[in-house]
Amino acid sequence: MGWLVLVPALGLAQPLSTFLESAERANVDGQLAAEATTSARAGFDQQWGALLPTLSANGGYTRNQFEAIVDVPSGPTSTQRITIIPRDQFEATLKAELPLVDVSRWMKVSAASATAEAATAREQASRDQVRRQVVTAYYAAAGAHALVTSARRSLTVAQAQLEQQTARRGAGVASELEVFRAAAEVERSTQVLADAEAQLATARRTLRTLTGLEPAADLQLPEDDLHSEPAISELEAKAAGTSAVAAAERDALAAARTSTSATTALVPSLSAQFTQRFTNATGFQNQAALWNAGVSFSWRGDLGSLQALRVAAAAEQTARLSAEKARLAAVDQVHADWQRVTAAMTKVKAARAQVASAQRAQAIAKERNAAGVATQLDVIQADRDLFAAEVSDVTARFDLATARASLHLSAGLPLEVK
Repeated sequence: MGWLVLVPALGLAQPLSTFLESAERANVDGQLAAEATTSARAGFDQQWGALLPTLSANGGYTRNQFEAIVDVPSGPTSTQRITIIPRDQFEATLKAELPLVDVSRWMKVSAASATAEAATAREQASRDQVRRQVVTAYYAAAGAHALVTSARRSLTVAQAQLEQQTARRGAGVASELEVFRAAAEVERSTQVLADAEAQLATARRTLRTLTGLEPAADLQLPEDDLHSEPAISELEAKAAGTSAVAAAERDALAAARTSTSATTALVPSLSAQFTQRFTNATGFQNQAALWNAGVSFSWRGDLGSLQALRVAAAAEQTARLSAEKARLAAVDQVHADWQRVTAAMTKVKAARAQVASAQRAQAIAKERNAAGVATQLDVIQADRDLFAAEVSDVTARFDLATARASLHLSAGLPLEVK
């Protein structure tokens, strides 16, 4: 299933897709998840390899203090010399073993397969979580950039007010109180700008850590057309197919197979072996090379094996409950994200109207102040109201962008990347 839907970036130098692609390669959490998957697959290969023939080789040299050589009759008038123990004894053995029937080991292989599948799903879930973090950090940096821009504009307006009031004070048409008010507003705006710049620096650093990519200075929040998402019932149904739920379900399957493996440990096993021996201590067989083959039967029962059944059964039930918990959490997350999107769209509409009203109020306050029918406090309050409206607009747009991305990830839908 694809995870990106590319939407025209409208000239952005660093669209969100660039950071998501970089995070796929550079994010440490993603790399750790990939290594965990590799380890799980290697564990499966290890269990599977135990079902294949086992080859072993042994060799050695022994110096004996005494040798044992005998002559044995080989015919009516002839004898044959046989070395039972040579003074310099050489031994070499090649052995092949193959499990023929080992139900417990078969189930361990099956459990390892499910564990590897769970690791693959968990890696995908981890990458989804990284994408969620990258999206949030990107929009946080873009929102902080917008706040810095608004704070700088507000500071510029406050500085212009201070210059105007100072000039009016020099001309004798403004009071000392109005100058002090303007100066205080400049300092307040300076503090607001400092906070916004610190927030921007932190957000940019977080984004760089997540992606390994240095963010540009002009990241922008997307312009949302306020389109509706699919029905909540449809999205909740998709939650059961997400990678996090799939990982928990595969863990439950692995636990069930491990429990079965513990049960079948009481089933006898059957194996075959073939041995080829080379030696100069030929004995009465008088053969330097000889082989043997056979089949062996093995069974073991003890109290520890019986208790292992209880442990495995409890682990299986725990895994099943964890899978159910993951499914419920996924559905709840979709529900919460859908509600966030709905609320955020309402807030964006209201914030846009609030900004438009605040801009008009600021213009009227300046006009009335210039005409002498409004006080300086009216102008200051109008500017503060505009800044507050812009902050609300940025916050609402950030909430909507992150809520949409979270909803798509929670429901297993492709991200709409701009």
